[in-house]
Amino acid sequence: MLLDILRTLQKVKRIRRVTVVSADFRVRRLVRSKRVHFLWEGKRKGLNKGVRIAIRDAKRRKFQAALIVPSDIPFVTPREITRFLHFADDYPVAVTPSKDGGGTNALLLRPPDAIGPTFGKNSFRKHLSVAKRGGFSAKVVRSVGLASDVDEPADLVALKRRLLRNETGRFVKTLNRRGASRRHG
Repeated sequence: MLLDILRTLQKVKRIRRVTVVSADFRVRRLVRSKRVHFLWEGKRKGLNKGVRIAIRDAKRRKFQAALIVPSDIPFVTPREITRFLHFADDYPVAVTPSKDGGGTNALLLRPPDAIGPTFGKNSFRKHLSVAKRGGFSAKVVRSVGLASDVDEPADLVALKRRLLRNETGRFVKTLNRRGASRRHG
C-alpha cells in the first residue's frame, strides 16, 4: 500500500515533495528508490511523533503547507487528492474522516504547524476541536477514496473483491482465506 500511495501523491501536480517518516531501514531503501524524501524516526515513537518530525522538516524548509495521509488508503486517486486540495484552498486546516468517521485519513495544515497532530482514537473530532481552540477555521472534505482505509480483516476481504491494478491489488490476490500470503509466508 505504501508504494501505491507514494505513486498517487507523486502524480499530483500541486505536491512538490513527498516525505515518509519511518524507523524501518527497509522502508528507507524502498522510498529512496522511488525518489521520495525519507526522515528517520529513530526508535519507533508512534504516529503523532512521526508526523511532528515531518512538520518540523516542512517548517525548516519553509513550506507553506503540509498534507498528511496514511499509507493504508489503497483506493485513493490523484484526482481525489487534487479535489481535496482544491476544497481546502482557503482553509488553514482541512480534514477527511476515515470511513467509520472516527479517524483522520487526510490532514492539511497551512502553515505546517497550524495545529499539532492528534492521530488515534477519535482523531477526526480531535483535529477539528484543536483547530477551533487555536482559532483556525477548518474544512471537512469528504472523499470515498481517502476515507477507505484498511484497519480490520473485513477491509482485506473488501480489498480482495476489488480489482485493484496496483501493488496492493497484486498482493491481496496472494492472500488465502485466513489472510496469510501464499507468496510471503
